[in-house]
Amino acid sequence: MPQAAVPRSSRAKKPRAKPLPVMFSPEWLAWRRAEIAKQDAPPELNEGEPQGPVGHAYGIRTTTRLIRNYRELHRRQAMDITPQPVIDVLVKAGVKKWVLLGLHGYVGYLSDPRTTQDVDILVAPSERKKAVKAIRAAWPTLLVQEYSEVVRFRDPNDLDLRGNPKPTIDIMNPWSECQQTILKEFVVIDKVTKHRIPRLEAALISKYAAMVSAMRGLEKKELDAADFRRMVRANHERIDLASLRRLAAQVWEQGADEIERYLDIAMSNEQFVL
Repeated sequence: MPQAAVPRSSRAKKPRAKPLPVMFSPEWLAWRRAEIAKQDAPPELNEGEPQGPVGHAYGIRTTTRLIRNYRELHRRQAMDITPQPVIDVLVKAGVKKWVLLGLHGYVGYLSDPRTTQDVDILVAPSERKKAVKAIRAAWPTLLVQEYSEVVRFRDPNDLDLRGNPKPTIDIMNPWSECQQTILKEFVVIDKVTKHRIPRLEAALISKYAAMVSAMRGLEKKELDAADFRRMVRANHERIDLASLRRLAAQVWEQGADEIERYLDIAMSNEQFVL
């Protein structure tokens, strides 16, 4: 027998799908976190990860080994220029007012060292010519670009994807008030290596200045933010807040207050505003 027709009013209605929240809104992010948490690995897998700073001697040894391994495997044509030979050249030339900046300067404040390909040295203006002359003599085949802020030495045998020689040594000029203060007051000598490196507060401010720079690309800023967060987390109990605020105020007028907010962000899971 044919079934009797079901009245329209009594038919089961399918519930309407709940509209998704707007992507990256607070509701969307909360929903995503909840969904991902259902399949995340247990937190115990992260136990045992390094937490404290490794120290400059270990850090510089590690980053040097990593870049040498990289060049031996992938960039055999590149010159083997690492921080120690550059420092030896400057010291032999009588350059006294300098500090190792960039990753090589702050690698000891990280809990897990990484590497970079160039060596950054901040040199007093009175000794800039002497430093540049010494580097030219030590590596005469390097290509030289002179700017007001930096004298950049590039390796003609190590090309990027566009065929441009990569920077390998930067002799930097302390053109900003913050950099001048760092060179005068915030340099310490590592007991093991005898390297002149920035104090923790100076290293953090160097990263902060890069993070808020109008001239720096977002890709590099995100790497700066990661290093800043790692340095803060590994050294937060050792930070001299008064010194940090003083240097940050020399980056820009609201820097002193913003740097404190950045410390809070670094200790949490919040995103930096870059």
